[in-house]
Amino acid sequence: MTIKTLLIANRGEIACRIIRTARAMGIKTVAVYSDADRDAPHVRAADTAFHIGPAEAALSYLGAACIIEAAQKAGADAVHPGYGFLSENADFAADCTAAGLRFVGPSTDVIRQMGSKIEAKTQAIAAGVPVVPGYNGADQSDNTLIVHAKKIGFPLLIKASAGGGGRGMRVVEEASVLTDSLRAARAEAQAGFGDPALLLERYVQTARHIEVQILGDTHGNVVHLFERDCSLQRNHQKVIEEAPAPNLPEFLREAILTSAVTLARAVDYQNAGTVEYLLDEARGEFYFLEVNTRLQVEHPVTEAVTGIDLVEWQLRIAAGEPLGFAQSDIRCEGWAIEARIAAEDPSEGFRPETGKITSLVNPPDCRTDSGVVVGSTVSHHYDSMLAKVIAHASDRTGTIARLSAGLSKMQIGGVTTNIAFLSDLLRSDPFADGTHSTSTITALYPDGWQPPAATPELRAISVLARYLADCPKGTTPWNSLGAWRSVSVGGRYGCAVYYLNEITAEICEIPDGMRVQVAGELRRDFANFSMRAGRLTFEKNGQRHDVGIAYDGSEVLISGEHGRISITVQNGEEAFLSRSRNAGSSLSEIRSPMPGLVAEVLLEAGAQVKAGDPVIVIEAMKLLQTINSPCDGELSAIHYSAGDTVEKNALLVTFSPEEIPQ
Repeated sequence: MTIKTLLIANRGEIACRIIRTARAMGIKTVAVYSDADRDAPHVRAADTAFHIGPAEAALSYLGAACIIEAAQKAGADAVHPGYGFLSENADFAADCTAAGLRFVGPSTDVIRQMGSKIEAKTQAIAAGVPVVPGYNGADQSDNTLIVHAKKIGFPLLIKASAGGGGRGMRVVEEASVLTDSLRAARAEAQAGFGDPALLLERYVQTARHIEVQILGDTHGNVVHLFERDCSLQRNHQKVIEEAPAPNLPEFLREAILTSAVTLARAVDYQNAGTVEYLLDEARGEFYFLEVNTRLQVEHPVTEAVTGIDLVEWQLRIAAGEPLGFAQSDIRCEGWAIEARIAAEDPSEGFRPETGKITSLVNPPDCRTDSGVVVGSTVSHHYDSMLAKVIAHASDRTGTIARLSAGLSKMQIGGVTTNIAFLSDLLRSDPFADGTHSTSTITALYPDGWQPPAATPELRAISVLARYLADCPKGTTPWNSLGAWRSVSVGGRYGCAVYYLNEITAEICEIPDGMRVQVAGELRRDFANFSMRAGRLTFEKNGQRHDVGIAYDGSEVLISGEHGRISITVQNGEEAFLSRSRNAGSSLSEIRSPMPGLVAEVLLEAGAQVKAGDPVIVIEAMKLLQTINSPCDGELSAIHYSAGDTVEKNALLVTFSPEEIPQ
């Protein structure tokens, strides 16, 4: 039953990661791709590739028939679904089996049972596994849900039965907003999973998210590969994961691990899966959440501490092989932490970002699983995650230090990323102490995350870095800069002028180096400076300093002990053009903050609105963003309908304001 040819029904970093293991096992690989992914890394990495449709996921990566047809044309023996897309779709698994293809995952029945959070809780209760108190009944009427919500008490959690990744999930603090929250959760669940069913759970405010990696073969063997802590979450989406879980009492660890194996045996689980739990530290109790019947995004941390290649054993189990080890053979050695690198702007409410990758430097001393290269286009059609960076060391302190150092050296140009935000999380006291919970990010940044302040010193460094980029060795500012003036002050001749928003900065040569004057705030002399391999070194008060430097047009990214900060440094021409472009902006319109799909238009033309009223919903990178009215007045025109695709800055809605703010 050896697998000879494997089709990967996925894209991005997980497709590349599966291809890597399959090649090491001597298995031929087949990639599939949409119009948006013709030149994607996973397509180049595979032995062969098949086109399956347009960029929209619903017409390509979610097209089961096209994928199975491609597998048959390629002569594949098996299909690996990766994660997301069709990975937990029981009908797709059944169709693969019917077509004579081995589906790399558990049985169709298990996928169907565990794919419904309602059914999964029923199975867990039958197996004696503790569950979160709540309601998971078949009656989905508002009246029934409201009655049970009042019994559970507030705050409570609404969850999509077929959901994942935080979609269709709402925390409800009080009864007055319950009806609206149910409506919003249903709509998101229907849009994301084609299933509007919801369940209610008691909301544990200070909780940890613990999950157990399991493996089961077709010969009745089931083992766990220890636990992971995935408590650092934003909007119920994981951002940093680690193995093992810190500060977990041994008796709780053993109870959780035993519970996961018990449930896996009860449902006859085969292949790789993850049993997820909520740990209420205040009560010292843990509750079953769900079973993910697929490979998890965070699986590399388990591989790091156990030395077991999970994809390899997924393929071996699918081929009918028994597990090659017993529970007593598996050791958890050292510590591993993973950070998810995403194309999003944390300082703007984590707004998804799109664009072309213009530069890429992966961190040393870390494992990087990536789905992009220089030249890759980040599209709004798919998830915003670009890569995962995984550090492994002998203890947790050393692992945090290694990952922090790696992120400080990582550079991605062309799109804004969350690297600076992740770096701040690693340095935060709750994470460093291992006392973090699912509410830590909200507690750390109640008003949203903001990058480090652009101090005069950092502004001076950014100007020097831009100057060195504009004037490489062998050129002069006379033939490379747009803003240069000849002056004679203090023995210096020639001064380059830069603009940092409304702040003017000048740089000129001095006998022993360069001097930067930032709008009178700081006169900074740089001696013995050099720029090599993305690192700027210089002397300050007799001490040597080193910072990371990356460029994206006029954006200068500085990485160092202060964290990561991006400072816009424009020459005269750039500053003039940007001011000209912004001259026509208006507060009487809504423009799309990102490329995406119009998911819903909430009002009609002619409606009277107040500033802050929700008007239109945009879907991008699997997330829904509601855009509100910028003013009081009348909604005079709507330029797009639900289902339309829009580009960034597209004019969506115009208003006739009562009064335009001056």
